[in-house]
Amino acid sequence: MWLKFLLSAGFMLMLFFAFFLEPPRQRSLLGDGGQDRPRLRLMSWNLGYSDLESETRARAEDLPAVAQTILSNDPDAVALQELTGEDQLKLLLAHLKNRYRGYACSLGSADRVAAVLVRDRRARFNDVPAGDRFAAAATFYLHKDLPEIVLISAHADAFSSSRRRSLTEDVVDWARGRDGNHSVFIAGDFNFEVSIKTKTNLFTDNAKHDSESYNYLLKYFRDLGRAAGETAISDRRIDYVFGPLENAALRRAEVLRKTAIGRMDHWPLLVEIAL
Repeated sequence: MWLKFLLSAGFMLMLFFAFFLEPPRQRSLLGDGGQDRPRLRLMSWNLGYSDLESETRARAEDLPAVAQTILSNDPDAVALQELTGEDQLKLLLAHLKNRYRGYACSLGSADRVAAVLVRDRRARFNDVPAGDRFAAAATFYLHKDLPEIVLISAHADAFSSSRRRSLTEDVVDWARGRDGNHSVFIAGDFNFEVSIKTKTNLFTDNAKHDSESYNYLLKYFRDLGRAAGETAISDRRIDYVFGPLENAALRRAEVLRKTAIGRMDHWPLLVEIAL
């Protein structure tokens, strides 16, 4: 009788220590799925117009609406493509009320630039050589206890799959050269023709090149916007955000289809990741 009583009392004490004295933070980490981890919100947006227009680069008159979309979605960093140059970037930063810092890459052989916007005032910027073009990179902190974030904004050739392949390989190889103290994300308009559902071959001169370029990215990075759907007219998914294969839990991926301005042929892609 006494033995049963002692065993019962010991069991109740175990339950008491397990449920009332265990630190709540440790219990929450067991199954929170990234709920309590810092969130990184990234946007990628090609601001250019369709090829039917005489001027396909971003338009200055669209920038106030572009700024409003960015401010209302509050990303930590933005990858932009098809700006005319640094002067247009400065105009956009003014419309953003200087809440972001920005950088436009060098022109290279192109007549338009990729750019990055970052809220972190300490961010560092640089060009990334990419085939006969350049991409833009920003290195910044999201949280003091996390590795630095690197965001690369790239724009691949719309008509040459071999040039897309060269750009992709150069960008990926540059990203892989960052040390383990960085979490790298690659975003932009890659113009890949890899969709099985809507494959047309109207936009590529070599589908094999596009498939191999895309798979080279997937070898080292995760396609975070894969489930979000088409990002451009003609039912094409050509705008991407790629992130680390590990230590990044995808919380949201959405194409903001009601935000295109004028005759833009792309919609912004927004992703949110728990790091």
